[in-house]
Amino acid sequence: MGTGVTLDYVAQNFPQNPHSLEVVLSAMPVGVSWANLADQKIVFMNRKFTEIFGYTLSDFEDISDWNRRVYPFPEDQDLITETWVKRLTAKKPTEVAIEPLEVCIRCLDGSHKTVILSGVILPDAGWVLATFVDITDRKRDELLLRAAERQAAESQAIYRLLLDHSPEMIVLSPFDESPRYVSPAVEQVTGFSAQKYLSLERFEMIHPADREAAERIFEELKRGNLRHVFRYRTLLKGGGYCWVESIVTGYIDPVSRRTAGYVATIRDISEEKRREDRSASEHLRLSEAASLDELTGIANRRAFNRAMESEVRRQARAADDLSLLMLDVDHFKLYNDLYGHLSGDACLKDVAAALKCALRREGDLAARFGGEEFVVLLPSTKSSGAEAVARIILKAVSALAIPHAESPYGVVTVSIGVTTWPSGVPLNQSLLIEQADRALYAAKARGRNTYVLESSDVTPDRGE
Repeated sequence: MGTGVTLDYVAQNFPQNPHSLEVVLSAMPVGVSWANLADQKIVFMNRKFTEIFGYTLSDFEDISDWNRRVYPFPEDQDLITETWVKRLTAKKPTEVAIEPLEVCIRCLDGSHKTVILSGVILPDAGWVLATFVDITDRKRDELLLRAAERQAAESQAIYRLLLDHSPEMIVLSPFDESPRYVSPAVEQVTGFSAQKYLSLERFEMIHPADREAAERIFEELKRGNLRHVFRYRTLLKGGGYCWVESIVTGYIDPVSRRTAGYVATIRDISEEKRREDRSASEHLRLSEAASLDELTGIANRRAFNRAMESEVRRQARAADDLSLLMLDVDHFKLYNDLYGHLSGDACLKDVAAALKCALRREGDLAARFGGEEFVVLLPSTKSSGAEAVARIILKAVSALAIPHAESPYGVVTVSIGVTTWPSGVPLNQSLLIEQADRALYAAKARGRNTYVLESSDVTPDRGE
């Protein structure tokens, strides 16, 4: 039904179909009590009412002393007497919608809850409905409180009292051909009027990338899984989409015992999503920063170890060889002693920059292994390719022309150990590093400023 449903319509139709009203009330995200006017007995409390206050129907077989039992403060008792009790106990009660009241209610466990209480008295139908919107937590946020009070103040008809209490958008959607309902907050969230929103197909408002997930939830509801929380992008009237979160609750037809439809409470989470994205971006930035060597700015040993672990998982299935270069700055201790540690740090930064420039492919990784030692990981690279990279690095470092009076070459140079792991063989990380290290010491033994290729200790099993 649309928002234009009148109290007369409710009074004329629901007494003939009371279970339909109970189905809708049970799915409502607000507390609802339904009392018999003649003998002042509560005949229905929905699940949300019990969730908020703890009471069940048996706790209030007689509501004649309701005011004294549940309202702990005299000022609230006086307010209820003036607005509810006098109307209910009148000889000829008149049809009236009770304006929203902010009151404190004592729960079954003795705690107190602050609620917005609204209701309607329908003497011709013989019953009274009251709705309770729990604002205990929202009291801490006066903006939300005023929004709840303003929306409650606008509610006159029964469906407005039940569905339009919240600034969040509420959709009541049966699975059959019955009319759907959307609360006025749809305009605040999407910019569309309720009439325009309801004219669209069920999934038309949902971003195409999110529709498959929405359809799965739809099918889960039909299978009896009645509660879901779903984040998706909804279409905006002005174009584009905004992120929303929908709490979807299915409701059961008490006759067929099948899911008859669902109630969705939808809120705009655009700002929350932006904060999450910023937080994720910052987390990624910090994670990347934690993977970089603080001095040189290239990958650190932790990042190198992660890359090696990834290669361990991949290499047994890989069709290409894997190569590793281990480098050491020649006579670096003498350099530090002669020029000082600040110059030593600057030297390492320049060597690291030369390493990065020497690598041509995105998957190649240069990392500081420790002290003046560096490593270069070359996935999908045969020994000939690794030797070519080693020659490029030697030239690049020499071209820096960093003076080194204690070196026979007069400038800073590096020694490089090169090794290659064959494809199709499970990678032994420790053995690969050991081979590269042996090659490095062999390069130093040859006079430094050169590279040595160390043959792998393993051979691939070709199945012959």
